[in-house]
Amino acid sequence: MRFRDRADAGRRLATLLLHYRGHGPQLFGMNAGGVAVGYEVARALEAYLELWEARLVELPGEPLSALGAVAEGGGFFLNAEAVRSTAASASELTRWMDAAAGEVALEAQRLRGGFPRMEAGAGTVVLVVDGIAAGDFQVYAALRGLRRQNPRHLVLAAPVAAAEELERLRLEADEVLCLHPVWALLAVQHAYDELQGLPDIEVQQLLARGRELRSSHDELIPTENSEWF
Repeated sequence: MRFRDRADAGRRLATLLLHYRGHGPQLFGMNAGGVAVGYEVARALEAYLELWEARLVELPGEPLSALGAVAEGGGFFLNAEAVRSTAASASELTRWMDAAAGEVALEAQRLRGGFPRMEAGAGTVVLVVDGIAAGDFQVYAALRGLRRQNPRHLVLAAPVAAAEELERLRLEADEVLCLHPVWALLAVQHAYDELQGLPDIEVQQLLARGRELRSSHDELIPTENSEWF
């Protein structure tokens, strides 16, 4: 299975989530790619869409070795193998993770265009990603950040994913949905005809449309501050 682009992937992914239509699910797109996929899902489910920012944390001086990942809402994941192999102290590791968390907060604020983040409620929360490659620690951090919001049911939805990661991620989410599990997926772009970076303005436009989709959800309360660790 291949996807033309993220919009195509989102429309097809929505078919796995139609049973949530009319039940007020809250959709969070992980990073810009997840927002592009998530917008099509939000349209199909008549649900609101929000950004949930996450990023990898690399070991300084070792760009090919990821220490772990951090995400909004205080989500973080440490790569045990990298921690064991580094000579860095616990305080240095904490400092690197904290610095990355601050960068995530700034990136999310910029992509939202000054709008406050809408927190996850107590119902069904869906994290939408554009794909999950092997060793994609960002997804773990994003799910953990959302879990800290105490949703009743946490769902992970992906158009394509490495099967080995899907099995591990079942420990992080209450439900894992994937259109196309792949045994070996080293890079998400291998499943797309077109997978380009999204300009900030395009992400902001999708989020603005997402705010229109969620305008009827009066119970959602915006918060100005983010809690990290």
